[in-house]
Order: sequence, then structure tokens, then C-alpha cells
Amino acid sequence: MAPEKDYNLSSLDLFLNESSELLSNLQVQQLHPLSSMDIFADYSDKIKEQARRKTEMKSLQNFAEKFNWNTPLNFMLEKDYEALILTQKDQTIVWTNKGFSSMTGYPANFAKGKKPNFLQGKNTSAITKKNIKNLVTSGTNFSEVLANYRKNGEEYLCKIDIYPIKNIEQQITHFLALEKEIYEY
Repeated sequence: MAPEKDYNLSSLDLFLNESSELLSNLQVQQLHPLSSMDIFADYSDKIKEQARRKTEMKSLQNFAEKFNWNTPLNFMLEKDYEALILTQKDQTIVWTNKGFSSMTGYPANFAKGKKPNFLQGKNTSAITKKNIKNLVTSGTNFSEVLANYRKNGEEYLCKIDIYPIKNIEQQITHFLALEKEIYEY
């Protein structure tokens, strides 16, 4: 270790007061507006959320091109959701986002090819299931809340917003479900 006399260990203000020449050479720099870690974390979360939604929108736009959808997808940018599930008209899952895996515990490759009812269980209301079936066949947007089950068997309440997706001939070809776990109902 070097001897102390090789270092100027005085505080910055004392050092600057002793060096007026250094003060005249100081330049003001624009600093990042970081004033606390909480503010930065909120900003970082917002940026991550925007990037996630942009990636999900790109995936859906690829499906739109492939299947000649005529339904605009911008509505989903304004919605609050955790999971996205894209099904064919017969409700067979063709794609899910990463939020689906986080919410349910099931990987996307497990869900693909299945119908969403694999998430249902003993406390899933038969009345709600029948209502969903009727609303799907009506071809309108709708929302429902139902009990679903994670891979580990844990029950959770899920708010589901379902949107029919139409092609350029105005035929429903797919459904997009925006899902969010809810804690009070």
C-alpha cells in the first residue's frame, strides 16, 4: 500500500477551494434525471413493458399477414393483460405469449394444439363455460371471469377479454384472448 502523502485525502470542497484554477475549468454537464432507484425501476419497467408489447404485436402482425386478417390489432395496446392466447376458430391454441407461461406455469409448446379448457377444473363454473361458448359463437367481443388452474394445481381467477379476428372476407378465423389474473371479484 502506498503512503498517505501520495494521495490528497481532503474533502472535495476543500480541494476545490484550494484549487481556484480547477473551478474555472469546470463544465456543467447534463445528468440523467435519476434521483432514486424507485424512479429508475419504474422507468425501466415501463420500457420493458413497451418492448414486450411491441414484440407481441409483431408476432400477431405476422399471423395477420399469413391469414389475411382484416381486424385491426391496435386495441390490444390499450388493454391491461398478462397473457395472450391466439386460437383458431375451433379454439385450438396456435400461439401464446410469455405471459401465458408466467401466469399458468405451462410452457407455450405444451399449450399449442390444445383448447383453453385444459386450464379449467372442479371450481370452474359450468354456467360461465356455457356463457363463453354462446358468446364465442355470437362473434362479438366479450369479457368473462372464470376459475382456472395452474400447472401446479393452484386455482386462480382469470379475467378474459375475447376478440374475434376476421379475414378480408369478414369471416372469423381466429380468436384473441387477453387474460389477466384478478384477486378480487
